[in-house]
Amino acid sequence: MSAVTARAPVHLPRAIALCGGSIVVAFLVQTAVLPALGASAAIPLVFSTVVLLGVALGSRTGAVCGFLAGLLLDLTGVGVLGVGALLGTLLGAAAGRLRVDRWWLSGVPTAAVMTMLAALAYGGINAALAGLPVSLGRSPWWVVLGGLVGMMALLPLRGVLREAVR
Repeated sequence: MSAVTARAPVHLPRAIALCGGSIVVAFLVQTAVLPALGASAAIPLVFSTVVLLGVALGSRTGAVCGFLAGLLLDLTGVGVLGVGALLGTLLGAAAGRLRVDRWWLSGVPTAAVMTMLAALAYGGINAALAGLPVSLGRSPWWVVLGGLVGMMALLPLRGVLREAVR
């Protein structure tokens, strides 16, 4: 049995507190702290956190966390309601299926690409549904850099998160 399928049961109140707190902190850093520091709010820290929670806690928990994170982005942003929730759900569920081993950077390239694609799709779908031209501008560079650095910083914490909810 692989390490991904041999997960111990999750303590539900701890998992709820951890997921909710992680998403809120990632949202606040992405929307308030990064722009104040001169970085772009296009850095997909919320989606990176969803991938981390999906890898650490499984597909079902990742999908629920992704839905809530995407809904938070939808409710506080200028996009169409439901786009972020759908993308977050798909991202969290897919992240729970990633095969990672004990090496601390295992899975980073795949997780970073998943994060980047979700963030770019979020912006592109919202622009298309609003009737705006879909342009790439300078934002994709922030998405690529943020997705890669975010996953390199967050994904090694998956073991800590697993132990925190046991």
